[in-house]
Amino acid sequence: MEFWVPILLGLVQGITEFLPISSSGHLVLLEKLFGLNGSFLFLNVLLHVATLLAVIIYYRKTIKYLIMHPFCQMNKYLVVATIPAVIFVLLFNDFVNNVFGSTAMVGVGFLLTALFLTIAVFIAKRNTAPSQLNYKNVLVMGVSQAFAIFPGLSRSGTTLAFGLTAGVERQTALDFSFLMSIPIILASLVYELIFADYSTLFVDINITGTIIAFITAFVSALGGLIIMKKLVARANLLYFVPYLILIGILTICLA
Repeated sequence: MEFWVPILLGLVQGITEFLPISSSGHLVLLEKLFGLNGSFLFLNVLLHVATLLAVIIYYRKTIKYLIMHPFCQMNKYLVVATIPAVIFVLLFNDFVNNVFGSTAMVGVGFLLTALFLTIAVFIAKRNTAPSQLNYKNVLVMGVSQAFAIFPGLSRSGTTLAFGLTAGVERQTALDFSFLMSIPIILASLVYELIFADYSTLFVDINITGTIIAFITAFVSALGGLIIMKKLVARANLLYFVPYLILIGILTICLA
């Protein structure tokens, strides 16, 4: 693996993980544009760890509270929100990858994310009495997180959009969307390690590039969290829509 490949992937993974523009979709697009090939499993695991570390550090006070109070209401909400995605992945992951895993479908995922964000913003503007979390809107966000298994569909963008559509207050929806990512990233790590081909896990690794990629992914993911907090506070999610439409069309054309 060339030196610059893991660094590029780390930068893109970190920036796009918590912005509503699909990290998985961008990685597929990069592989298409640069003709990247090889075993990226070990790198993918490390980049997941880097983004997980970023969200843990950002929400360290909240996470400490959740650990100290395991039966609190927020933990119950997180369990309810995580179950749909876990079930969906176990039942349909292979089917989705085989049927919808083409580059063209990644482009469609980008366009769907743009549509979800647009609808959510306009609904949220008309909502004069936003609500706090309850089992109903938490389940809506959990189901939307399950849909994000489709390539090109942003997990953070989809869960936030559906949370806003369900009437959740903007900052509450965003914070819960990010907290929801913790069990899902952990689950994806376990899933990748269980089904990994360990004979190729450490093949073609550039150690220096991988270390830099880890640091880059962590720093850029932390930056993405901060940017999203500010943009949601100012109701500027529509800024991402033109970009998603453009990159969606580009991806479909490259398919």
